[in-house]
Amino acid sequence: MSGIFLLRAGAAAALAASLAACGGSSSTPSTGGGGGGGGGGNGPLLSRIVGVGDSLTAGEQSDALLGADISPNPLGSESPFPYVPNTQGHGYYALLWSQANGGANPLTVPDSPLPLMAPPGLGSILLPTTSGGLTSIVAPCQGPAAVATTFSTALSTRINPTVKPLDVAVPGQTLREAIVMKAPVAPCNGAGLPPQELLLNGIVQPEDVNLWPVLANFGQGVTQLQAAVSLKPTLAVVWLGSNDLLKYADSNGAFPPTTQSQFQSDTINVITSLQRAGAKVAISNLVDVLDAALYTKVGNLPAIFTEALAPYGVSQAEAQVLAAQTQAYLLSTYGLGNNAYLLLSGSAKIEGAVIYALENGIPLQQALAAQSAQLIAGDYFSDAVAAQTQLNNNAYNQAIANAAKQTGAALVDTHALVASIVANGGYYPLPSNPKCCFLYYGGGFFSLDGIHPSDTGYALLANNWIAKINSAYAANIAPLSASQIAAINAADLYSPH
Repeated sequence: MSGIFLLRAGAAAALAASLAACGGSSSTPSTGGGGGGGGGGNGPLLSRIVGVGDSLTAGEQSDALLGADISPNPLGSESPFPYVPNTQGHGYYALLWSQANGGANPLTVPDSPLPLMAPPGLGSILLPTTSGGLTSIVAPCQGPAAVATTFSTALSTRINPTVKPLDVAVPGQTLREAIVMKAPVAPCNGAGLPPQELLLNGIVQPEDVNLWPVLANFGQGVTQLQAAVSLKPTLAVVWLGSNDLLKYADSNGAFPPTTQSQFQSDTINVITSLQRAGAKVAISNLVDVLDAALYTKVGNLPAIFTEALAPYGVSQAEAQVLAAQTQAYLLSTYGLGNNAYLLLSGSAKIEGAVIYALENGIPLQQALAAQSAQLIAGDYFSDAVAAQTQLNNNAYNQAIANAAKQTGAALVDTHALVASIVANGGYYPLPSNPKCCFLYYGGGFFSLDGIHPSDTGYALLANNWIAKINSAYAANIAPLSASQIAAINAADLYSPH
């Protein structure tokens, strides 16, 4: 399966909006629940666990950061979700911190280690609709995003604006940006950017909007790495580099890729800076980003069409013909061969065209050529960009491994974890829910944006981090038990049941 044929009318608009959307106070750092994060006698190692990274460490889901549930769902009967779930409390860092602190609630104010974003949250807040599409309760560049790029107002987006968070991860940042970025590049709408950079504004915008809401407590002109070092962490968890891959791919190669040597040098810089501040460091490598549900490989369309069109009464032979016609159209119109990829927004447009053609008895070519089905920048990337993305992915993982070996940091092999789920066709040790967890869109591992994990996906990642930290540093953090993961999955609105 894939993202295609799991979205319906309206999804393309919502996804396009999400992809192209959009004075600090001094305070005492949060030390966590349970008397400063000792985790019931785990010692000084766990007394201050600092998170360094991007949206994955921040706990983003469905294109948003949200520090509290919104109940009831403001969409009411227009959405199957009874409420809007918080995202930050479900992230892998929040779960790791909670387990190290005897089960403390990471959303409790003022003890939370997180920069809790006040409802309606920061981002597009994607939600499902009863019609089968996606929508958002926040318009691009409005609400919190309208004040997030001004230093004096950025902390008004927070539930806990006077607390220096321990999780200083900034969604959208590349590895290099975590080291050097001190201020937003442009307002949410890209005003002031040179014309050649406007195309990239939808890709670089998230870190602009998230930077000061996360870091403003540390003062103006402070980078993420500087903030982390100032906290004097005893344990630092680092996960950076995914955006180096995503920005290159999602811009169809317009965003210049980081070289392997620069990536390794910057990784060593991050690790050693944290070590000099007194931290033991655990660093994760990168998953194969092209396995994310965000992406649909053009070469997989025949198999996807065969399965997805069966409920419409389309035979396997007919589905194969429709897939071949679609592939031919994508090649002739956009130069996309079988190794190219559609993003969810592009998949939604193709899906809408196929279904429209079937329901109205018109030629597929005509439906694909309709204005509503036309692909734009951000809907796809080429065969060559896909190949280079995988090469970059491999190179960065080698750089992370080299840096960990050189510095003595603990290497968390997230790549192997997710690769095993891909190889096995899914994650199966959930007898309470055999429908979860698979990496295709709607399969339960990812949230609605197709790139950030579900509650269940983050729980699996958290245990992977805990296992490595325990083995490398004798931390004695209790992993999430099978019953805990089953309970998380049972309440996970992103998981099919």
